Amino acid sequence: MSKKKHNRKISNYLIDKKLQLRYVIFVTTLSALICGMLGFLIWQQADVATNIIREQLADAPDMADEVIRSLKSEDQNLIFTMVASGVGLIVLLSLLLVVMTHKVAGPLFKVTRYLDKMRDGRLDTVWPLRKGDMLQNFYLKFSAMHTSVKARHVETNETLKNFVALAEAAGIDASGDQGHRLDELRKHCEQRSEALA
Repeated sequence: MSKKKHNRKISNYLIDKKLQLRYVIFVTTLSALICGMLGFLIWQQADVATNIIREQLADAPDMADEVIRSLKSEDQNLIFTMVASGVGLIVLLSLLLVVMTHKVAGPLFKVTRYLDKMRDGRLDTVWPLRKGDMLQNFYLKFSAMHTSVKARHVETNETLKNFVALAEAAGIDASGDQGHRLDELRKHCEQRSEALA
């Protein structure tokens, strides 16, 4: 049976939008500034070269017009190429950053969900990260800690169940105060068993 391949949209990669978009916007803005400054410097050098050629061709006006027109056309093509390349680079870099931050935000999102469940008393099975996700070592340590905490809770719950069974075997009166507390303890053990399943 073949594994079904999931179709991913860019929105699927935005798990923690606040965290991920902060880095994407910062790097995109920085890239745009760098591309803009480099593009301006290249254009400025091309413009200086065009002006130098224009000055040198001042003595041959019939030839100068054609050369100047050609140089201006080349300058405009250079600007268009630089803008298109800059925008393409920024879009590509932004998409790459969304994917890269997803590989960090995904594991953090999973850990946060497990911590929320732990806070609520549930200790479910911790599933491994996907291949290619970052923070693998951190996640393995978290998983080991989670497994250890769960094992302690299971052991404590088993001890409490044994205590309830011994108390019932000893004939504690269900109608008395001790019987009421024993009933509460039995219910608590049942709830813990569900939470630890």
